[in-house]
Amino acid sequence: MGGTSLVGAVQSLAAQMATFQAMLLAASAVHKAARWTHSRNLMRQFAGVPGVLAAPSLSAATAVELAAAALLMVPAYRTAGAVLAALIWTLYAALIVRAIVQGRRDVDCGCSFGPTSRPLGSFQIARNVVLAALAACIAWVSAWSAAVPTQGTFILGGLALLALYGALDQVMALQPLRSGELI
Repeated sequence: MGGTSLVGAVQSLAAQMATFQAMLLAASAVHKAARWTHSRNLMRQFAGVPGVLAAPSLSAATAVELAAAALLMVPAYRTAGAVLAALIWTLYAALIVRAIVQGRRDVDCGCSFGPTSRPLGSFQIARNVVLAALAACIAWVSAWSAAVPTQGTFILGGLALLALYGALDQVMALQPLRSGELI
């Protein structure tokens, strides 16, 4: 009996985390679309995409984020959505690491929903690694367990997690965890 309730709790938690990730990815896509010119410039300056390919690359990034968000919300496709989300977060982390290694710590990565950018460092890397790991966990749970439909409580929980994510992002903009980051 205890094992069954634990499995149900893990499945529900994975569905709630999938809802959070779907909302975050959808918000990211909307943010890119709303600030199209700025986001296109980020594709060139941060991601290193040639100017002629910046707009098509931005369209593709926006579409992939929306696709992952949609897949995460549909229980039958949640595993695929989570795998796609993990790839997205991993790519973003790799781009941040590359910028830091190249000495471009002050380049705007477009990682924040706020109007300001901050120097790249371990927080931005850790954030994307945690999001990728969370997506991988969602994929793993979703692959071996019964599909848990998205419920209203999951949507409310996802919104709450999205609000906490935004609050953490703003706090980190005010005061880094420590000065003189190693990375």
